[in-house]
Amino acid sequence: MELKDIVVSVLIGVGIGCGMIVLYALYLYRDLKARVDQMIAEVIAESEANLVGLDIELDNGVYFCYNNEDKQFICQGSTVAEIKKAFGERFPTKTAYLAGGDPETVEHFKTELLKLATDENSTSQ
Repeated sequence: MELKDIVVSVLIGVGIGCGMIVLYALYLYRDLKARVDQMIAEVIAESEANLVGLDIELDNGVYFCYNNEDKQFICQGSTVAEIKKAFGERFPTKTAYLAGGDPETVEHFKTELLKLATDENSTSQ
């Protein structure tokens, strides 16, 4: 066997070995990506299960909160603190978010919610 044949054989072997390494790396990447995608999907599903979207209405100084998905009544109150308390009593393991309502009412509610959070933070310090 000539040196040329030996070099060609070695290069072919190295090429095949590199190809196998690349294929194995792709297999590992796809497996890892599938596992990460599954974990992300589980976290999203768990988060969505713990969230309740609220539509807010204001009538004669009283906020009325409805589930954004099925429009069922959730709670009412004349202040954001009352709404927060009533929601927490009804759904102690869930978190509410503002999903809709009259834009002016939603903005007013957000402002009051921020004031309440600021007051709670200043009293806890």
